[in-house]
Formats: sequence, structure tokens, C-alpha cells
Amino acid sequence: MGITREKKEELVKRIAGDLKKYPVIGVASIEGLPGKQYGSIKKKVSSKASISATRLTLMGRAIDESGRKELQELKQYFGNATVLVCTDADAFSLYRLFKQNKSKTIAKAGQIAPFDIIVPAGETGLAPGPILTELKLAKVDARIQGPKVVIARDSTVAKKGDAITGPAASILAKLGVEPFEIGFDVKAVWDHGTMYMGEVLNIDEEGILNDLRNAHAGALNLCVYAEVYNEASAPFIVAKAAREANALQKVLEAVKTPENKKEAKAEPAESGQAEQK
Repeated sequence: MGITREKKEELVKRIAGDLKKYPVIGVASIEGLPGKQYGSIKKKVSSKASISATRLTLMGRAIDESGRKELQELKQYFGNATVLVCTDADAFSLYRLFKQNKSKTIAKAGQIAPFDIIVPAGETGLAPGPILTELKLAKVDARIQGPKVVIARDSTVAKKGDAITGPAASILAKLGVEPFEIGFDVKAVWDHGTMYMGEVLNIDEEGILNDLRNAHAGALNLCVYAEVYNEASAPFIVAKAAREANALQKVLEAVKTPENKKEAKAEPAESGQAEQK
């Protein structure tokens, strides 16, 4: 039995209220996500985001009734098992929030490989037997070494974009290889006048920070050696000049010969004797 008309109206009103309340709105897919994991993730992020899951027609009506014309564009990203996410966080923080709450899972026959799925060379922990035939069907180069089955070399069981075969899915599960992630798959986010696609939001934050650190260090080094003065480089330039001055002083002291030192001492004595005469 479906929900009553009154319940539908209440649901649309509540979602429309969230769409008015929060500035940042996202569309995410939960296709393939078990109900238990969905509930767990929703609970974890509840303090940072309001999540609504219902029929697409009702979500579309909620967008219409929110009065926010800019959100109409989000409808094109509706699909199977779509949810609306409303938040005060920025688009990148929202994406990161869901990314942190994803978990690994096994492959199923017919799924499209998100990347080249490779079974690495090494021991399998599997005993010889029918498993060898299964490995061969999955295009895995396996051999028997003593009482164990080993993978002779890295074997690609599915190329990126290819459908995973039944034998490949079975072997990956037995080897404990989990190539897929389950969770909220962010499709698009409207954030203060800008529409962000999910793939754009998937950035390597640590990598970017490292690049910025390296760029800053390189720029500072160039300023110091080119003697370009600014707030950051001035202390290093002064310290460098002091080191060079000290080094030069030591060199000058080192090149003074004993004879030069004696002559330097003798000159005052000779001038004194001349005055006495």
C-alpha cells in the first residue's frame, strides 16, 4: 500500500522547507546501497546534512514549491535511488563527508569495472583443486607450488569499462578483492550560484596541500637567492648575508701569514723608537 495523499503533501512540504532553509543542495545516488548502510550513513551525517529519499515526482514537486528556480537544473541528475541532500556546508566539504563514509564491497557479475581490476602475484592461501579451473576461467595465471596455489604474475581480470564476468566475480570474492565502494554517490551540488559535478568535487586534498607547500618553498628559495625582499624572505636574506659575512671574515683571518702578523706587531714598536730619538 502506497502512502496517502496527505502524507505525500506533508513530505513535499517538509522537503521544500529544507530546500528553502539550506543554501547548498546536492543530488546523490544510493543505488546498490543496502538499507542498513543507508541508515548508518544517514545517522552519521545528520548533524551536517538533511537527507530526503522519496519518489522522484515528489522531490521534483518539492523543488517547484521551494520557489528556488536555480534548483530546477538539479532534476536532470535524478535517477534510480536518488536522494536530495540539504546542507550549510560547501560542495567540497559535502562530497568529502560522503566519501569518508564509503565502504569497500565485492564485485558482482555484470557490474562495470571502475578501473582495471588486477589480481596481484603471490600466494593465495587456497588449496589446490577445482579452484585452478576457476582461476583459469577468470584469466588468472595461477600455479601450484607445494601445498599452495600461487598467482604467478599480476593478472587483469577486467579492464576499466568492461562488464565483470561471473568467474571473475567469484574469484575476486574468494581472494578477498573488493574493487567497489558503496555509499552516497554525489552526482551534482548547487552551491551559491555554481553547479558542481560530482567528479569535479573528487579532489586529492593532501596532494594539493603538498603542491602548495612545495610551490611556497620554491618561491621563497628563489626570493632569498635573488634578494627579492618581502615579509617572508627578508629574515632569510639577512641571515644569509650574516653567514656569508662571517665566512668571509674567517677566510681573511686564515690568509694572514705569520710574517704579516709579525710585521703588524713590529710597526707600532718601530714608530715608538723613532719618536724617542
